[in-house]
Amino acid sequence: MSGASVRQVVSSAGRRSERIAGHVRGKYRDMRFGEMLREARGATGLTQAELGAGVYSPGFISLLERGRRQPTPDMVQHFAAQLGMDAQTLGWWVEPRAAEDQPALATAMFAANYARDMQDDALAASEAEHAAAIAQEQQNAPAWWDMSMLQAQSLISRRRLEEAEAVLLRMHTSPMLAPTPEMSSIVLGHLSTIARSLGRLEQAVDLAREAMDVVEHLADHDASARLQAAFILIAALAVKGDLDDAWDVATGLDLTPDAVTAPSLLIARGAWAVGNIAFRRGEVAFGREQYALAARLLTPQADFAAWSDFNYGRAVHMLQAGVVDEVVRTSLSNAEIGFGLAGTALQQREIIGAKARLALLDEDLEAAGQLLGALAQQRDVLDFDSLTNLEECLGLFYTALGSGRQASRHLGEAARLYAEAGADEKARELTDQVRALEA
Repeated sequence: MSGASVRQVVSSAGRRSERIAGHVRGKYRDMRFGEMLREARGATGLTQAELGAGVYSPGFISLLERGRRQPTPDMVQHFAAQLGMDAQTLGWWVEPRAAEDQPALATAMFAANYARDMQDDALAASEAEHAAAIAQEQQNAPAWWDMSMLQAQSLISRRRLEEAEAVLLRMHTSPMLAPTPEMSSIVLGHLSTIARSLGRLEQAVDLAREAMDVVEHLADHDASARLQAAFILIAALAVKGDLDDAWDVATGLDLTPDAVTAPSLLIARGAWAVGNIAFRRGEVAFGREQYALAARLLTPQADFAAWSDFNYGRAVHMLQAGVVDEVVRTSLSNAEIGFGLAGTALQQREIIGAKARLALLDEDLEAAGQLLGALAQQRDVLDFDSLTNLEECLGLFYTALGSGRQASRHLGEAARLYAEAGADEKARELTDQVRALEA
């Protein structure tokens, strides 16, 4: 097939011409999807990276074009939009799979899990989407659940939160599998975390409470599910500013290692969550105790990513409480090492924000200004927590410089963000600071 004829097909499909679409259906129906995708991409002058557009990696596009993978309906929609084609036309090129092709499912699941193990989240998301589609066609509910969850988790790691949310919502409402309480709680917990990251704080709390309700009556030997749901609820309440409610949940937990039948890493995460809320409330001594428990159980050998996250979280919450000591500095250094070795772009930005707050507390305004300037240049890609932290720190920075007008502007913007997200108490606190500056 010549490049010119492909260009004609692509152009005509983009205009949704039924005449040309019929021509394509009749003449090219038996051509392999990968071959057609490659030629259509060449006709439009797109690279594999441009066709993937940050959603599908060039490596996965290559697998499709070589016939090693077949696309899901969502992939077809994406590629059609990038190529300027009608999705139905592109869908004609997809080869139907045999309904009982078990080796294809096993191979797809292996590829997805291998990409996860190699920490290639972009490829893992694509491979898991592919495997989940095969599992759905074969009505293999457990495999569909596992691969859909891997897809969602990989998307979350890539900060493609809206896409992950869509996957999780499909899991929550799909008739494919009647989930157990533990499974439902996991999905609701992920949805709560996404809502929190996107600044939908009221929704985050509601979803976390729903996750708690789902597992409330599980037997004692299922304590892990209840603890995990409680940690997510504590985080949602804390970010929203409902510190008393968060404290009630936190102090109702017994995290003594001998008291609950839960893995030590889960107890560590619980102590970490309780420590966070303790510092938010000014319960510094209790917070230090909880952080010390988490640090004993959560080592880099046990879970390097969680160890890095914990050190970052401990440093940030202590800094927000105005605490600057060797524990803070060591924690921030550990987090920087961890994120540098195996972190995401968002985590790199979070480190900049934490270092800026430390510089402000150290009264090193030159360093703080440089760090905040670097972070401000990336404000369009910051999540809710990072953006509000940036605006608060800029307010503190300009206050220290004696520039009340600029300080008020940034603190006022932080107040607006919190108010829109439903964190009314925090918004009022910042608004009071603005009024004091303007008095």
